[in-house]
Amino acid sequence: MLELIWLIPALPFLSALFLGIFGRTLKLSERTIAWIACGSVFLSLVISIGAVYEFATSYWPTHGRPYLSREAGGFPHSFTWVLGGEARLNWGPEAGTTVPLRIEWSYQLDQLSAVMILVVTFVGFWIHVFSIGYMRGDGGFYRFFAQMNLFMFMMLVLVMSSNFLMMFVGWEGVGLCSYLLIGYYFHWNYAAYASKKAFIVNRVGDFGFLLAMFAIFSLFGTLQFTEVMELAKNDAYLPQEAFGMWGLASWIALGLFIGATGKSAQIPLYVWLPDAMAGPTPVSALIHAATMVTAGVYMVTRANVIFQKSPTMMFVIALVGAATAVWAASMGFTQTDIKKVLAYSTISQLGYMFLACGVGAFAAGIFHLYTHAFFKALMFLGAGSVIIALHHEMDMRRMGGLARFMPITYRTFLAGWLAICGIPLFSGFFSKDEILWRTFSTEVIPGGRWLWLLGFLGAGMTAFYMTRLVALTFWGEPRFIVAGGGGASHEHGAHPGHEVRESPRVMTIPLIVLAAGATVSGFIGWPESLGGTNRFEKWLEPVIWHRAEAVPMVGRGEAPVADVGAAAGAHSALEYVLMLASIALAAGIMYGCAILYLRRRDRLEAIVRAIRPLYLASANKYWVDEFYEGVFVRGLVLRLSRLSWRVDARGVDGGVNGSAWMTVFWSKVSGWFDLYVVDFLVNAIGAMTKLFSTIFRMAQTGFAQNYALVITTGLFLLTALYLILSW
Repeated sequence: MLELIWLIPALPFLSALFLGIFGRTLKLSERTIAWIACGSVFLSLVISIGAVYEFATSYWPTHGRPYLSREAGGFPHSFTWVLGGEARLNWGPEAGTTVPLRIEWSYQLDQLSAVMILVVTFVGFWIHVFSIGYMRGDGGFYRFFAQMNLFMFMMLVLVMSSNFLMMFVGWEGVGLCSYLLIGYYFHWNYAAYASKKAFIVNRVGDFGFLLAMFAIFSLFGTLQFTEVMELAKNDAYLPQEAFGMWGLASWIALGLFIGATGKSAQIPLYVWLPDAMAGPTPVSALIHAATMVTAGVYMVTRANVIFQKSPTMMFVIALVGAATAVWAASMGFTQTDIKKVLAYSTISQLGYMFLACGVGAFAAGIFHLYTHAFFKALMFLGAGSVIIALHHEMDMRRMGGLARFMPITYRTFLAGWLAICGIPLFSGFFSKDEILWRTFSTEVIPGGRWLWLLGFLGAGMTAFYMTRLVALTFWGEPRFIVAGGGGASHEHGAHPGHEVRESPRVMTIPLIVLAAGATVSGFIGWPESLGGTNRFEKWLEPVIWHRAEAVPMVGRGEAPVADVGAAAGAHSALEYVLMLASIALAAGIMYGCAILYLRRRDRLEAIVRAIRPLYLASANKYWVDEFYEGVFVRGLVLRLSRLSWRVDARGVDGGVNGSAWMTVFWSKVSGWFDLYVVDFLVNAIGAMTKLFSTIFRMAQTGFAQNYALVITTGLFLLTALYLILSW
């Protein structure tokens, strides 16, 4: 199967191409479109499973290195993509020398990309299946699946690429597909606004990624992952920095991290993700929960050697991740749109992943990425099931009591809720607890216990706003109008006469499968402290660098800290205490939140009144969007655009128009000069010639005696003139 890995991205691409070109002209039925779209993703999943199995059982044990598609031969497995010219190296031991510019298009399969392709194809397939029921009857059915499969192609290119430039193609490609899918309902102004916002904000981060990529090539003379990481381990190329220092490694890591903050919605570039909920709910599940937004975490882990060379940047990543986890969770408290609550939850969970990477626990970050894909995709699809049942109602204040009407959606949603809250034996418990413990015990960067406190606080906040979502949506009395008069009426309720019922099997089966994943997927990372072997972390060990020497901290007067890749320390009773504290916090908050929303609404309202300023700030998302709008969009971007317009209108256009005016003016002057000077002289010469020719022609009589008379007369006149002058 390894030689077929190029088909993993190719199949969704071919189906996207076919549906995009022929989906409308051939008037394909929804059933045919669904078979083509879902079938191509399913085949990619099958090939992915076979390729990963072969890689793990035969290729890696034999070769001990990543598999590259170029080993299978030429096109379409791989080919030289960029070739020509030479590039000059500016840093490192080979500074001043030139290297040939050669970049290949080839796919790489190693332990990290294996995890990613399995997550993308497995979760992506079930989201595609769910979409069949969700998008049924939509006028752009073929267009939706064409764009979804194009996204699958781009995402698979991103995670399977063998070099930074190829990754950047997938990176920009998922951004383009995100723009298309968020703005799928293009006739809706808000969707058009949200798609543009997502596209532009991501471009800000991508600029940092580009600069870092240029620096990487200038330093190493290559963009191939295997070559760059191998050279980066050498201090001659990329010196190891101590904490508090800022050198070349820090600058490169900063550029990469800026790109990651845009794609993975971290402070300060997180503002696009909540608005991205304007797209269809399966889009939210696929792009903004399970795959695209995790690209930043994947990229940081892929370049972990570069980041580990800069403990300063590691601290920055951990701090931004922890702050984002708490900041986004605080906004999830007050949102009433069910999808936006899940959006802020996604931002918060991504913060946990970056927190893990920042403290050197890259495997734990990818483990949380893996478990998060199951339970967050499950909850987004569960929200989609509710939205369809309530005729596209998304306000949780107009829901309630849905557990009795939608038992499958409710029970599967509970699995996602328990997983994200970190309840034992559900997947989120294993990955989140691993991150918190690694943060508390880290010796890679200072302040680990303060960062743990932020993560611990974020875990409690997550338990509250997710329990609030479940209570408002599924528990209590209905706050919508049910066909036949059942339930309580509400002035803003669902459409009268609309019957609330469970979603069809094409939508509930994906919920059941993902619920099973949210329940059992964490067992592969069962921690050693609980008697397990943490096979997930051991699987990723070959792609995570373990530096042999200690990394000193400048100016701290402390003993050298342990190496970045080493374990945080021996498991002790302290880990059990922290684990129990996390469980107790989550369980206590879940219980308290349920009581407030179901039995003590008066107490809840009293609390809201007491903290009204904070409540309003959270409900208005701390006015960050308004701040960005006023300072950056209107204060900077629009002013620069107006300045550019003036320069263009008065400078560029003025120069062009002035040049045109001068051309017309000088053409008129030239025409006047030609008409009244040149033509006058030419005509005057012609007239004089004609005049003299007439006079001279009179002398040409043809009689010899006349000529003799003229000659004689001339001689006489000349003689007379001579005599007069000599007198």
